[in-house]
Amino acid sequence: MRSLVRGLLWIGAIMGAIGVLLHLFVLDAWVVPADDPSFSVSVLPTLVPQDNILVQRKAIPTNGQLARCVSPENPSRYVVARVFGTAGERVEIREERVWVSGKVATKRHMCPPLTVPHPITGADLSLSCTVEDNGLATYAALRDHEHPEPSHGITTVEEGRLFLVSDNRHLHQDSRDFGTVDASTCEHVVFRLWGESFLDGSRRFTMLW
Repeated sequence: MRSLVRGLLWIGAIMGAIGVLLHLFVLDAWVVPADDPSFSVSVLPTLVPQDNILVQRKAIPTNGQLARCVSPENPSRYVVARVFGTAGERVEIREERVWVSGKVATKRHMCPPLTVPHPITGADLSLSCTVEDNGLATYAALRDHEHPEPSHGITTVEEGRLFLVSDNRHLHQDSRDFGTVDASTCEHVVFRLWGESFLDGSRRFTMLW
């Protein structure tokens, strides 16, 4: 019995040490903030405020991947959006769909629509949800088909920069608002540990590639 307990303690200690090393050198645990209404709606539907997520340190994300970047407008905060353009690529947004060097993501299927509060007026806004595949990643995006955002002209991404697009294409915080971002300030969002409550199984242990 003592040998069993001793073995379990050793396993616990080893796992704990691995966890500490991962935290120090590989992964950063972060809670999606809930204190900015505009940010909160921009990360929907992939993330929800108070989600506990893991971010890969010193891993510059590439096309299709979800990124956490230092905000160009407020260096004390982050923006979270999907990479849709790296150096040399041309990005254009028409009717809240994204073209990268002339190619647009394939629509896979619809997902449940989402009603969200407008961050300024507070009025409820119903947004459609579509699962897209850009050849590198599959993700859900929210759009307003009836009143889409004005088209965003072609941007050619410069060396060392990334073009970001929020998964909420209609109520966004992305490169349409602040331009391309410094790639060195961005890290790859990889995993959701759990949501606001660990008991919510729908938002627990989810890959976020």
